[in-house]
Amino acid sequence: MDDVSDSPSDQGRLAAEKIAEQIQDLIIKQDLAEGERLPAERELARMLSTSRPTVSQAIRILVIRGLVESRRGSGAYVTRRPEAGLAATVNLMVSLNRESVQHLNVLRLALETTGIAQAIECGTEDELDAGAQALEQLRDSVGDTAAWMSADTRFHTTLVRASHNPYLSSIFESVHSTLIDYEYRTWIERGVVPQWLQSSEAAAVTALHEPILQAVVDRDEEAARVAVREHHDVMAQHLAASHE
Repeated sequence: MDDVSDSPSDQGRLAAEKIAEQIQDLIIKQDLAEGERLPAERELARMLSTSRPTVSQAIRILVIRGLVESRRGSGAYVTRRPEAGLAATVNLMVSLNRESVQHLNVLRLALETTGIAQAIECGTEDELDAGAQALEQLRDSVGDTAAWMSADTRFHTTLVRASHNPYLSSIFESVHSTLIDYEYRTWIERGVVPQWLQSSEAAAVTALHEPILQAVVDRDEEAARVAVREHHDVMAQHLAASHE
């Protein structure tokens, strides 16, 4: 029987996953709070006895999962404590059945539609301002994939958190991070920017977020439903392209 071995890209991803777990442990052990800066990649590579490219890939994994935010010219910052394990469970389910990712995207649509409807009903002005700030960050990050992904995650999670439903928010964030991990896997593994985030198309993808925020600000539930659906349809196309 022939030996079956992982491809180099699979091995690299596994190594980066392990380093990502070690960075999560580091956040816990050093009790780094949300908003605190992680050590520089060179220092993390030294601390964890690995290469800087592996650390860079691990940081990209944590950005996708919403645990770390990449700020242009400044480094990586903790955005969410990693103790919650729901995302790991969702990731495992998708890894066992890649074909199920479109089903997960349907769930994401339902969760975000419900979350934003509730945010329209009970979101505060401060929460809507935070959504506007995330959208501005998204616009400013075009051309910097790590910063753009951080801003994208911040935008969607900020609006859903404005629903004031912690269970809905937690499940949405886990589903969203798993889908983003799948959608941007070539960027995570090899640093290859997807076609839809390259300079010729990134502005159009960014613009999809504007009517979502405007509908929430206007407290217009029907407009929000339509805007979220349009975003969902484009994301579904990206997921299909990622699976080819």
